[in-house]
Amino acid sequence: MSSIATTLTKIQTVNLPRPTIDRIDALVITDAIRATGLGPGAQFYFDPTSVDMLGLLLAFGEPTLDPNQRTRFTRTVRRPSPNRESLELEIPIEGLQALDIETHIPDSERVMELSVWAGSQLLGFGINE
Repeated sequence: MSSIATTLTKIQTVNLPRPTIDRIDALVITDAIRATGLGPGAQFYFDPTSVDMLGLLLAFGEPTLDPNQRTRFTRTVRRPSPNRESLELEIPIEGLQALDIETHIPDSERVMELSVWAGSQLLGFGINE
């Protein structure tokens, strides 16, 4: 494990919603997001190339001035409802593909789990085997 991966702590395991061709439902990862020191409106830049180097999909976070800004690999932390404390984040399809997760999984009973790691303004995602 590289030095960046040793700065992360495994925070939680979540069920991965079934992705479609062009999107995935957001993951509710409140504990992991809070462990980064960030919250609603923060943006995370996903680096699909990190999977080849580290075995984890890394997402680098920062507070944002424009929560509506979105690029190909950037996603914003959201609250699913104004009355709830939970936080959610979507993983770009390219990130799932880097983890070798099929983006057109047929309906099945198989549930895939992701381990979610966190550090200071940093998230890591890996397949829970």
